[in-house]
Amino acid sequence: MARIPKEIIDQIYHTADILEVVGDYVPLKRNGQNYWACCPFHNEKSPSFSVAPAKGFYKCFGCGKSGNVVNFVMDIEGSSYPEALRALAKKYGIDIPEVEERTPEEQLRQNERDSQYIVSNWAKDHYHGLLLKTEEGMGVGYGYLRERGLNLGTIQTFELGYSLDQWDDLLKSAEKAGHQLKYLEKTGLVVQRQDDQGQDTGRRYDRFRGRVMFPIHNVSGRVVGFGARTLKRDDKMAKYLNSPESEIYHKSDVLYGLFQARQSIRSEELCYLVEGYLDVLSLHQGGIKNVVASSGTSLTEGQIRLIKRYTDNVTVLYDGDAAGIKASLRGIDLLLEGGLNVRVVLFPDGDDPDSYIRKVGDQRFADYVESQSQDFIAFKTTLVAREASADPIRKAEAIREVLQSIAKVPDGLKRQVFLQQTAVTFGFDEQVIITEYNKLLKSPAAGKSSAPPPAPRPAAPSAQPASPSALAAANPRPLTPEEEIEMAMYGATHGSEEEAAQLAGPEPGLAELAAPLDVLTQCEQAVLRLLVLYGPHEVQEGVSVAHYLLSQLEGTPLQHPLYARLWAECREAFLQGQLPDLRLLAHHEDAAIRSLLADFATERYDLSPNWRIKDIYVPTELNLIQLACDNAILRLNKCHVQRERQQCLTQLQDSHLDSNEQLNVLLRYNELTKLDGQLAQLLGTVVARNS
Repeated sequence: MARIPKEIIDQIYHTADILEVVGDYVPLKRNGQNYWACCPFHNEKSPSFSVAPAKGFYKCFGCGKSGNVVNFVMDIEGSSYPEALRALAKKYGIDIPEVEERTPEEQLRQNERDSQYIVSNWAKDHYHGLLLKTEEGMGVGYGYLRERGLNLGTIQTFELGYSLDQWDDLLKSAEKAGHQLKYLEKTGLVVQRQDDQGQDTGRRYDRFRGRVMFPIHNVSGRVVGFGARTLKRDDKMAKYLNSPESEIYHKSDVLYGLFQARQSIRSEELCYLVEGYLDVLSLHQGGIKNVVASSGTSLTEGQIRLIKRYTDNVTVLYDGDAAGIKASLRGIDLLLEGGLNVRVVLFPDGDDPDSYIRKVGDQRFADYVESQSQDFIAFKTTLVAREASADPIRKAEAIREVLQSIAKVPDGLKRQVFLQQTAVTFGFDEQVIITEYNKLLKSPAAGKSSAPPPAPRPAAPSAQPASPSALAAANPRPLTPEEEIEMAMYGATHGSEEEAAQLAGPEPGLAELAAPLDVLTQCEQAVLRLLVLYGPHEVQEGVSVAHYLLSQLEGTPLQHPLYARLWAECREAFLQGQLPDLRLLAHHEDAAIRSLLADFATERYDLSPNWRIKDIYVPTELNLIQLACDNAILRLNKCHVQRERQQCLTQLQDSHLDSNEQLNVLLRYNELTKLDGQLAQLLGTVVARNS
């Protein structure tokens, strides 16, 4: 694989907009100078993932993931550095010149994942070509899709294809194109032929034969696997056949149609969830583009996290099959547990979303979905109440089923509303329902999961409305970044010790606990941070921050090895006429330095917009850059003075010193004490003594 020239890498870094790139995966909301979202790398209920667009960095204050725009693509896609660069270059129309042609041998030498992506993409193109350019494909595959009401535009948008009804069409074509057999096997496109004892015979054949092919894309558009439908009437043959699990395809972390639907999901702030490929295709063609499918698998936590990247609102479209509905209820509970707002639409018996939209048309389908959509808890309550209406024992079981779903809802206020609705639907006193709910939470089965807090007792009719603080106590939740900073400003505290630990981020490792950040390291970090963040800015006319800091601290080398290395590199660049550029430093070869820069560039808190609304001017660090630099320099110098004073005290305790040496040490100690007082005065940290 040809090397990407450095000037092209620099162009990619300067062109790629981190807000736009991250925004393709998570919905970002502005708060102050930064943007926030729930982290795409771990499951969380409140946003701790921050993007600083001016500095080009992201950081999660929960799991610790951080970096620049290329690091983000690498993290989110699990891709290599060159692969992430090429993906960004493609997105922004940057041509990467190939120094030399890639031969089939060079292509085969790429790493395992890259090679599997390549062969999967090639297979997608092969199947798509067979569908539209061969007699069998047009007559059988294309004919079936047209019969299902799909037009050419939809077929091309989802890159549908057809596999010839032959044992080795794909195998022969792939070998002719120079693809290696082991990658065809790893992706499941080709299968080993085995004898009666299960031994490999050495022969290979195509997994997919005579089937309509549905390529499965990941969120960035890469083909990771296939779904395939047979067109033969054979009861012994599975109607649908999917690619097996591989290094690039994990069905529990993929939703069919998400790549095509993600922008629409974000703009509509709603995701429609269906079961099958054709449901997605028919609805997308009918103008409902914010639709994805679990592809026949039970809904998983990984799939739920994918949805939550784009919206908190999900509407599940069920067919009229009662058995199918009952089987899907557990998946809906997972949606609730994931913090999503879930609604349900039930179609007439015998219809699924695909058949119903073809029967009634696009507009009537959209009207039906809007009018029939109902909250899932209300839907489930009505469903089980109707089934158990004549059986007291079954009715009690039905109530417990509903309460188990309510217990999955993380929002306390919503839980209270659902409990009230359940009491009304089943005709019970609300206190009885709440008592049963609290019993459920205390049961051993409930203790195995992270159950929400007990439901509050219903207020008496004469009770006064609860205050906001009382509601917060009854329904604890993580604070938003805006609320956290406002509470911090006014010295307030919030939540339990567990919540405080979550806000503080992941627990440090043993090495970090053994060697906490000492005062000197903190002072060194402060000057280094100002250097890399504000180096080109001026503290005075004609004097940059870099010039000011480097000259003022010329005789004060940093002690921390990582900080000293970065400081020396910035100093060397400055002597050559180059000021620190955070965006260029962002792709430093040292991962530890990249992580350090991400910490410098992202801050946990932003000022509340309430200050701006009330026209209260709060100066930024850059507005007071001269003061910030002076304070950082003074604190570092003061730290060195105090350390040297301590060394003097240690020396004075040495019994081997003669009287002259002791006098010299004492004089130096007195000088340092005086200097420490002067630095304290400059910093404004002198505390007056009581007379």
